[in-house]
Amino acid sequence: MIRFLVVFAIALMTMNAPHAEPNWQTHDSIYEAVKGYVANNINTTAEYEINIVPLTDRFNLHLCPAPIEVYAPNLAKAGRIAVNVRCNVGNHKWSIFVAVTITPYENVMVLLQSVQHGEPLTAKNVALSRKDVSQLHGNYLTQTALVFGKVAARNLSSGMVLTAKDLIEAKIIKRGDSVVILAQKAGFEIRMNGIAESDGGLGQRIRVKNQNSERVIDAVVIDRGIVSVSH
Repeated sequence: MIRFLVVFAIALMTMNAPHAEPNWQTHDSIYEAVKGYVANNINTTAEYEINIVPLTDRFNLHLCPAPIEVYAPNLAKAGRIAVNVRCNVGNHKWSIFVAVTITPYENVMVLLQSVQHGEPLTAKNVALSRKDVSQLHGNYLTQTALVFGKVAARNLSSGMVLTAKDLIEAKIIKRGDSVVILAQKAGFEIRMNGIAESDGGLGQRIRVKNQNSERVIDAVVIDRGIVSVSH
C-alpha cells in the first residue's frame, strides 16, 4: 500500500509539473535580417525605403540555433519582391517567404509653374524635389546643369518631372545672323565672316555661308555668334 502511494504521488507530481515553452524565432529578428540583406545587396545609389508585410501574430517558427539565412534570387531596385528566409540547422528546419516593397527616392527636377514651347528654363520655374522614382518613366533629370540654358520642347505643365525629351537647346544663333567661322589647322586659327543659314543651339551643327568664298558649309555652334569647322 505504501509503495502504491509513493508511485501515485510521483505520477501526480509529474502531471502537475510545468511544461517548458518552446523558443520561437521573433518576427523582429526576421525583419532585421531581411532589411540587412537588402541593404547589402541592392544595386542602387538612390535613397530607398523598405516596407515589409508583417507576418501574422500566430505564425510561429522554432528558434534557429544558427544565424538565419536570407536570399532573394531577383533583388529589384524597386517594387515588390519575395525574400526567402530559412533555418537549415537543428531539429526544426523551416523556410518562409517574406513580402518586401522597395521604394526608391531621388532629387529630381520639377516644374514650379507651367512653361510654353520655346520658353527658357530658369531657377524661377524649376527646382529639385525628392520624389518616389519607381513609377517615373524616361530619362528624368537630377541636375540643374542639365536644365538651365535649355528651353521647353513643348508646352509643359506645373508639377511635372522633367525628362531629357522635354528640353531642347536654346537657339543662340538664328538664321540670317552674322557669325564668326573658326577654322583650326596645324596649330593655326583662321577667322572668317559668315552668315547663318539655319538656327542652332550650343553644340548643334548648322549651315553657314562663308562671305568670302560664298560656299555653304557645315559648322558647329560653340558660342553665341561663333561657329567652328574642322579640317
